[in-house]
Amino acid sequence: MRITLTALILVVIIAASSFAAEKPAKQVKDLSNLIAIFDFDVVGKVDKDVSRPLSDSMRHTIVKSGRFKVMDRANMDRILKEQAFQMTGGVQKERAVEAGQFLGVGKIVIGSIGIVGRTYMISISLVNIESGETERVEEDTCKCEIDELIESVKRAASKLMEGGPSPAAAPAAMPAPAQVPSRRESVSQPPITVISPSGITYRDSVTGMDFVLVKGGCFQMGDVFDDGDREERPVHEVCLEDFYLGRYEVTQGQWNMLKGRNPSSNKKSDMHPVENVSWNDAQDFIKELNQKSGRNFRLPTEAEWEYAARSGGQREKWAGANNNESELDNYGWHNGNASRETHPVGQKRPNALGLFDMTGNVWEWVGDWYDSSYYKENIRNNPGGPGRGSDRVYRGGSYKDSAKDLRTMKREKKSNRRSDDTLGFRLALPVR
Repeated sequence: MRITLTALILVVIIAASSFAAEKPAKQVKDLSNLIAIFDFDVVGKVDKDVSRPLSDSMRHTIVKSGRFKVMDRANMDRILKEQAFQMTGGVQKERAVEAGQFLGVGKIVIGSIGIVGRTYMISISLVNIESGETERVEEDTCKCEIDELIESVKRAASKLMEGGPSPAAAPAAMPAPAQVPSRRESVSQPPITVISPSGITYRDSVTGMDFVLVKGGCFQMGDVFDDGDREERPVHEVCLEDFYLGRYEVTQGQWNMLKGRNPSSNKKSDMHPVENVSWNDAQDFIKELNQKSGRNFRLPTEAEWEYAARSGGQREKWAGANNNESELDNYGWHNGNASRETHPVGQKRPNALGLFDMTGNVWEWVGDWYDSSYYKENIRNNPGGPGRGSDRVYRGGSYKDSAKDLRTMKREKKSNRRSDDTLGFRLALPVR
C-alpha cells in the first residue's frame, strides 16, 4: 500500500511539472487597439462650456464605430490624478502623448474647435503613442448655431473611424548630415508622407513641424497691381524649382524645444508664433535643427516666399483672401482684428496651398539681403537675392499692420541683428 501511494504521488508531481512546462509564455499586451479620448480644446471666442458635451458626442460616435476599445473617462481621470498629471490649458499633442503613456494606451484622440467669423472649425486627430506621429486628421466646418455643432462633431469623428485602426507610419531614413549645408542639396530619401490634412507632405521628426510641397513654376514677381511701393518694381518673371515650406510659422513651443528659452514678448502658449527674434537668431535655430535632424532647413528666399504666399504665383494681393480686402479677417491677424497681440498659428483659413498665416500674425524673415533696386537685375531662375547688403528682407505683415502692409508683394527690411515683437519666421526645405 505504501509503495502504491508513493508511486501515485510521483505521477502527480511529474504531471504537474509537465503541465507547467507546456504552459504558454505570458503574452505582451497589445495596445494598438486601445485608445484614450481627450476633451476638445476650444480656442478663440468659442464658449469653453461646450467642450464636455461635444467631447461626449465624439466619444459616443467612436465607441459605436467598434473600431477601438475606448478607455473609460473616469478611469482616465483616476490614473492621471494618481500620477499627479495635469492637462493644463489646451490639449497640446506632446502633452497628450505623455498622458497617453501614463494611461498605457496605444493611441489617443485629440481635437480642437475654433471659430472664424460665423463658421465653426472642428479638427480631430488620431495619434500613435509609440511613434508620437499623427496617423489621421479629419476636419469639419459648420456655419451654424452652437447647438448644431454636435452633428458636425459626429461627422468628423465618423470620418476619423472610417479607415479603422492603422499602424504607425514608418519614418523615412534620414540621410547623413552634409559637411557644408547647401541650398541645392538633394533629399536622398523621400520625405515622410503624412495622411491629412491635405497638403502636408513632410513632418520633421525633431520638432513635429509640418511642411507643404510647393511645386515650382514661373510667375510675375512684384507689384502686379501697380499700387504698391517703388521697391516692388519692376514686375519681372521668376522661375522656381520645387521646395517645401512650413505649413505654419515657427511656434514658441518649437523654439523652446531646441533653444530652451522663449524670447517672445507675447508669451501666451506653445502654439503662438515665436517672435522678437533677429535674422541671426533664426539662423542659430536652423543650425541646431539641421544638426539634430540631418536635414538642410533654411529660410525661404524672397521669391519662394512670394510665390508660395500667392498660392503658386497667382495674381493674389493677400494670401488666401485673393484680391478681396473684405475677406482679410478670415485669413489673417492684423490691426483691425488682433487686439494688439499675436494669436496661435493656424487659427485663420489657409491659402490655396494649405499655408497658414502668410498674411499677418507676425512678419517672417526670408534669406535674402535687401536691395531696393534688386528687381531691376531681373534674375529669372531661382533668385537668391543680392550677394551682400546691410539689411535682410522680411515679408507678410503682422498683427499691428494694416491691409496695405499685408500684401503678398510688400517688402520690408531690417538689420540682421535687430528684432521686435512683430518678427518671426517659417522654414523651407530644398527638394534638390
